Amino acid sequence: MIQKCADAAAGWLIRCDAAAEDDRELYAYAIHSFLLSFSPLLLSLALGIGMGCVWQSLLVTFPFMVIRKFSGGYHAKHSGVCLFSSCLLLYLCIRLSLSITQGQALACIAAGASASLIHFSPIDNKNRRLSTEEHRCYKKVTFFLVAAFLLLDILCLTFHLDACSICISISILLTAGLQPPCIAKKLLPHIEAFQK
Repeated sequence: MIQKCADAAAGWLIRCDAAAEDDRELYAYAIHSFLLSFSPLLLSLALGIGMGCVWQSLLVTFPFMVIRKFSGGYHAKHSGVCLFSSCLLLYLCIRLSLSITQGQALACIAAGASASLIHFSPIDNKNRRLSTEEHRCYKKVTFFLVAAFLLLDILCLTFHLDACSICISISILLTAGLQPPCIAKKLLPHIEAFQK
């Protein structure tokens, strides 16, 4: 679906003489990348409008989106599965953010998840392996982002903005929660070798 939108947008740019026909593939790729990057935010916005909680849905999704870009984690093999599971996870996280009233315990759990994110990130995607330099850079960026969002979480708690703290904590937990399947997959050969 995203690829069709990207192709249509590239075609429109060419028809409007804003791009050359020879660059169709390049523009389609750029638009596809842009839409893919912002699809969680757009999806979250739609869910937030439908559920009547726009700011909570955006506050759950934005930290997740930003940290995950550098931390990595589980990726579905098919776009349909990805879209369905993303919708379901975001819906559940937004629902959870609306039902929790006390943020202190959740912030403590998010601090533990932050330590896990910092330790295990970045996780390579099989479609794009990171070079040694990229790995080092992504690790630093992940550390900075996780620390910044955790600090924001603590500040929200300090100033009694529990609803904001809860959304940020859930976002950190969601990001960290998508890493264990990848970590287990990496560790499984080492465990099997150790058992032999």
